[in-house]
Amino acid sequence: MNKIVNDTLKNKNGKWSRKSLTMLVSFIFFILTGIYIVISDRIIGNEINRYAIDVFYGFGFMAGGTTFATIADKKWQNKNAQSINETVENDPSI
Repeated sequence: MNKIVNDTLKNKNGKWSRKSLTMLVSFIFFILTGIYIVISDRIIGNEINRYAIDVFYGFGFMAGGTTFATIADKKWQNKNAQSINETVENDPSI
């Protein structure tokens, strides 16, 4: 479990990643809001407030956007790290 937390929620230097934490919290609220909408629709039987559905979509887009940003950032960091390593290996003066 610690490996999963370290790989997904922390940076390579061991600090907590704000983007990953935002993604996790947004996803949790996305799920909770969806459950609330479904349960209240079943219990109340009325049409759900449109704003509740907009909030649901907002949490979904937030979770998806931060997921994309986190993945892009990790790929960019890996590419730069490889580039720096190649430069150091090829240039003995460094």
